[in-house]
Amino acid sequence: MLASLAAAYTTIMQPNSQECYVERMKVNDHFSITFETAGKIPIEFYITDSRNTPIYSMPLAGEGQYGYVSTSEGRHSYCFRNNAPHEIVVNFNPHGPEEETYLVGHDATPAEQEVRKLSHNVEEVRDHFEFMLFRNEIHDQSVSDTQSRMFHWAILQTLVLAGMCGWQIYYVRSLFKIRGVV
Repeated sequence: MLASLAAAYTTIMQPNSQECYVERMKVNDHFSITFETAGKIPIEFYITDSRNTPIYSMPLAGEGQYGYVSTSEGRHSYCFRNNAPHEIVVNFNPHGPEEETYLVGHDATPAEQEVRKLSHNVEEVRDHFEFMLFRNEIHDQSVSDTQSRMFHWAILQTLVLAGMCGWQIYYVRSLFKIRGVV
């Protein structure tokens, strides 16, 4: 059941852009979020309540986590802002009131609560592992592109070098022909 409640999201933020997401909350609902950027590039992260009042802000962070209990009912938003002149990949994992209610389980025995916490921790590790795989794919693609460019550059250098050698042989032979040495 927890696997259906937990979800990790990945977004590619354009330069100088902002992306906001909304969570409907009631009074005393618990919400938590963890996020990480590829390469730990700093972004701005903040959360606002239903009256657009700032609840929490991280001005420059490559990763972070925050949890809070809602004091007002309505649409709470969490936003990421990319002030950099390049794209940034952001992976985030929000845990809304439904999941948090499942984790608390007021009628659960202590063993059930520990199993729920363990399940929650396993989900966080799985989400982090998925992000690491995504980041690995990006790096592998970058390495592949670089190797391809290096290969083509080496071919071009070889052709230019062979052309220069051929031209020098032709030029030196024509010089000796003119002088009558050959």
